[in-house]
Amino acid sequence: MKTFHLVLALLFVSFQTVDAQQDNQLIDIEVIGTGQAIILIHGMSCSAEVWDDVVARYKNDYELHLVSIKGFGNNEKLVREHYLRSIKDELISYTKSKKLESPIILGHSMGGFLALWAAADEPDLFAKIVSVDGVPYFPVLQMPGITPENAAPIVAQMTSSMKNMSDEQMLQNQKMMVSTMIATEEKRGKIVEMGMNSHPEVVGQAFGEMYTTDLRAEMQNIKIPVLVFGAWAAYQNFGASKTSVTAGYEDQLKDIPQAKLLVADSAYHFVFYDEPDWFYAELDTFLSEN
Repeated sequence: MKTFHLVLALLFVSFQTVDAQQDNQLIDIEVIGTGQAIILIHGMSCSAEVWDDVVARYKNDYELHLVSIKGFGNNEKLVREHYLRSIKDELISYTKSKKLESPIILGHSMGGFLALWAAADEPDLFAKIVSVDGVPYFPVLQMPGITPENAAPIVAQMTSSMKNMSDEQMLQNQKMMVSTMIATEEKRGKIVEMGMNSHPEVVGQAFGEMYTTDLRAEMQNIKIPVLVFGAWAAYQNFGASKTSVTAGYEDQLKDIPQAKLLVADSAYHFVFYDEPDWFYAELDTFLSEN
């Protein structure tokens, strides 16, 4: 009987340890479909639901690994000194532990940034990268010449403003920001809701880390095919042209030997919402290429 009780106690401790490990993870992953693995990473202030149309299109041909990140589209918060680096490390660990064979990563915005980071850290782990308006150092697209060092005070001011916003101010801010990221009005409400459901401190920290983490020097490590969807139309009100914005993307991708850049004609940041026919035609082609 003592032995039986000891076994039960050990099992209880074991389950507690597993639960604690899961609770301590920044990412949760849902697997849908069968086939070659595609890891889908959403952007900032979004949830995995942003990929609903992608899931519907590809679930019969691919094994989709839908990443949900704590603090985005949900109000969970875990304390990490380096939030995005920790997410990147967890994505790599997940890919290795599941022994995924030649997985593809599809990321949007922050998710594309994380995809490029993971591939730079582990050049032989992934087969392809698709980044939807995610680049090695996003701030320089908007503010040429900015560096992580001189971005720090900008980040401090922005995160301070976010912390002091009332719920109504936060809602109006979300609506304003989303209107500059999605041209298709009927798609905006869902993203605004995701943003309002996100944890503001997590969003603020991740936002700051993207402004102070420059991956451009690491892009030379990536030898696999990379497809980047760019967007310029939202910048035209600030005097930008498609040519100038395209040059900014090209400069960031110049050290990736197999990088392919496609810049949308009219889409904003959520390219797959604003130009879906073009987006999926190009994505289908890239996924099918050997």
